[in-house]
Amino acid sequence: MSSATKYIEELIESLTQFPGVGRKGAERIAYFIIRSNSSIGKNLITALGNVSEMLENCNNCGMVYLKKNECTCSEERNTEMLCIVENIEDAVKIENTNSFDGHYHVLGGAISPLDGIGPSDLSFDKLLKRINSDVKEVIIATNPSTAGNATALYIEKFLKDEKVKISRLAVGLPVGSNLEYIDDKTISTAISGRVKIN
Repeated sequence: MSSATKYIEELIESLTQFPGVGRKGAERIAYFIIRSNSSIGKNLITALGNVSEMLENCNNCGMVYLKKNECTCSEERNTEMLCIVENIEDAVKIENTNSFDGHYHVLGGAISPLDGIGPSDLSFDKLLKRINSDVKEVIIATNPSTAGNATALYIEKFLKDEKVKISRLAVGLPVGSNLEYIDDKTISTAISGRVKIN
């Protein structure tokens, strides 16, 4: 194996560690980086370095934050609301809407027995410690998938003895869409989850 091939193979092996990137996808990305001008590779190295050096995961809530700042769970936010999400990217998506000013709790995934993920693999123990007298409402923001729904049901049962209101993100028809283009499952979910107007 030539020295050039060795470095290419190291890059491919590193890329296969990413979720959803198989060997072929990793090869395509690696050769794209090699063929491109050097700024793409340098920008990638800088971005990866920044993530490693500047960001940290909170041991309390699971969110990501700048190391020099406090995590959102330590900030002056609405302490009465706690939004439970599966992953950091879900919390970031909600945060970017500027529609929620409470705290987050990242479970680290969803309950999925087929994938070998049970409640003990997620941060339910930390969640229970965060439910205190300040928290008035827990918003379940799991994905509307089989695993997300199973996780939402588990959260409801898990918190049934706590004196908090439990709500779930609305699911159904996307804003600005036409019914003729919506799949049957989405329409069915929208009908069963309808809200009373008056």
